[in-house]
Amino acid sequence: MAQLITVKSAKENIECYEKAESVVLFLCRECADHIHMLSLPEEFYDAVAWQIKTQGYGFTDTGNITSVLLKTKAGFTRILFAGIGAGKACTPNHLRVAAGNAARELKKNKIREAVAAAPLLTNPKRGHYLKALAEGLLLGSYAFDKYKNKKVNGGAAALEINNTENAGVSGITPDSGENTSVTVFSAIENAGAIISEAEVVCNAICRARDLANEPGNVIYPETLAEEALQVAEEYNLGAEVLGVKEMQALGMGAILAVGAGSVREPRMITLKYANGGDKPFVAFVGKGITFDSGGISIKPSDGMGEMKDDMTGAAAVLGAMQAIAALKLPVNILGVMACAENMPSGSAQRPGDIIRAASGKTIEVDNTDAEGRLVLADAVWYACRKGAAQVVDIATLTGAVIIALGEHTSGIVSNTDGLAEEIKKAGHRVGEGWWQLPVVEEAEEMLRSSCADIKNSAGRPAGTITGGVFIGQFVDPGIPWAHLDIGGTSTAKKAEGHLPEGCTAFGTATLIEYARTL
Repeated sequence: MAQLITVKSAKENIECYEKAESVVLFLCRECADHIHMLSLPEEFYDAVAWQIKTQGYGFTDTGNITSVLLKTKAGFTRILFAGIGAGKACTPNHLRVAAGNAARELKKNKIREAVAAAPLLTNPKRGHYLKALAEGLLLGSYAFDKYKNKKVNGGAAALEINNTENAGVSGITPDSGENTSVTVFSAIENAGAIISEAEVVCNAICRARDLANEPGNVIYPETLAEEALQVAEEYNLGAEVLGVKEMQALGMGAILAVGAGSVREPRMITLKYANGGDKPFVAFVGKGITFDSGGISIKPSDGMGEMKDDMTGAAAVLGAMQAIAALKLPVNILGVMACAENMPSGSAQRPGDIIRAASGKTIEVDNTDAEGRLVLADAVWYACRKGAAQVVDIATLTGAVIIALGEHTSGIVSNTDGLAEEIKKAGHRVGEGWWQLPVVEEAEEMLRSSCADIKNSAGRPAGTITGGVFIGQFVDPGIPWAHLDIGGTSTAKKAEGHLPEGCTAFGTATLIEYARTL
């Protein structure tokens, strides 16, 4: 499952360009006019000039890939012009998008050896651009095809990196297929360390993608717990898995009610990373509904198969914990994953039931398809019991967030504007878009029940806000909290840039980047 990327921080070598099977040139509108900043063979400059003369500058539009077969002294070389926009649009994330598209084009053409260059990487201070390029190549080459007897494009891509500064660093081991080796030229002195760090992050994101892409008969609460324990063992994390008896003893009636309709028993998983000395613990809490039928309030059959990804929040937390530990960040993080399967049966909870959460609050179950907030109610409460001084939960919670923000931006509901802003900034740096929604005054009133302390659904109006506000009711007073709704971004209908078709593991990179700020 891997692309092999080799990074050289030495000066370019014209001979390397000439001998390469393929050359990827990352160009913005302005870079196209300054292509001579690169030490390219003369034929390459002519190819760029020809593109401008015959096609204009459209080939530099963000994400555009233009393939040209060029005759050189050594034979034929396939050049890929990868567009990264113009002016202020030439950002690291645009480079990440272009690199993702370029990675798929390399695989499509069965390229084994390629070199990549960009005029903007001749600036030694642009390490963040190099990181984005590496992430784009690694993440864009991902595909989930482990159950196909015939692999697509030589097999799904994961990651392995060797470089002159840090040889031997390896990522996810390939299942099958041929690797593509990409050598990225840059003037950045610590290029090897930057690429190695990008690999760690991408490995974690790909692990989260794999988990969310797995079908519900493979990943369910017990096997997700096993995966978490494996990560704990690999990265020396503290680990705890609560089963039904332990949750009953703690009064976790909310998550137990959600899991009551399934033969797959729920699990509450906690991983602990303590490398921050006296710093307070921050909890990342993930929704882990390994399959969501809707329960008695059953979903329509069309598209129900996609509900295997309703545990993407938990997968994102697990991926983030892996990367944070691998990077040895000086922080204290709790990763809490509330895992259950929401199924209809004679033992399932019913609309109209009243259940008691671990906090002691009683909940009227208005809709059994509003189950994610129920498992998170017990999970955020438990995170506070484990010593969290700040709580960030992440969940594929609502379809309403798609109506509000579309399929490329995720929502934030928070009791602390400063926390929401820090998460937004972290997301921006890693190419994930977030928008804070207001906590409207009437949200709590909308959730008021006539027969219990609170009800689990206020209907369609302000659905993302009321879903978040519900969860916030179970966080201890005075603790900063943010709810991240990835209901519109967790899955992509088609591959685009560094995002694959299927699970994107959106939010994993944001959690990792936010942990850096701590």
